[in-house]
Amino acid sequence: MLPRILVAMIVLVTVGCATTPTDRGQSIFDPEAAWQQQKSELNNLTQWKLAGRIGLRTADSGATANLRWRRTERGDQIYLFGLLGGGKVQLDITDRKVELRDAKGQVFSGTDVTVLLYQVTGWHVPFDSLDGWLRGLPAPGVYDSIEIDEDGKLIRLHQAGWEISYDEFMSVGNLALPKRIHLTAQPKTIDALVSTGHLSGDRLALKIFVEDWQSSLPEQVLSQ
Repeated sequence: MLPRILVAMIVLVTVGCATTPTDRGQSIFDPEAAWQQQKSELNNLTQWKLAGRIGLRTADSGATANLRWRRTERGDQIYLFGLLGGGKVQLDITDRKVELRDAKGQVFSGTDVTVLLYQVTGWHVPFDSLDGWLRGLPAPGVYDSIEIDEDGKLIRLHQAGWEISYDEFMSVGNLALPKRIHLTAQPKTIDALVSTGHLSGDRLALKIFVEDWQSSLPEQVLSQ
């Protein structure tokens, strides 16, 4: 089944004449064409850094952390501040390896960032898909449905067992990048996590608030 693409638009209907002529010089805005252009520009955003906050909520607990994320051609560097009682968690991600350094300096290694983060911290955050979702794009692979607004921006996505909704955007150069994102695990994801002991209860939700996007990166290491 092909994924569904929905366009959220306000349509004004004028009751009166049976037909209304359209000026030949007047162009009709196409949200789908705007979305294709938006996708192309966002896919070209391959190096960036952001600063913000992330909150996690389950059926019986909740926590927040400050988030710093740097993406370069060499890989990803992610910091979570305030996790685990005020400590810092550092993630270094390449194509072949993930390393996690906790507040005590202990280093843990793995091949799946989402699994490794859960094993060490108890936080289940889908970082393996989040780099696309943070930019307002589907992650690589199939998705169930997307919804775009009248400007061609992604406002809702169902993919990989999650619903991702975009509540606010900010302008960064010529790009419209997400500022507030809400992720909700769907029932099949909840069931899978409960069955493997990675979750108790029937709720897993994340809220991400991006305070600053930078699409051009200086050479120095990400400021901590």
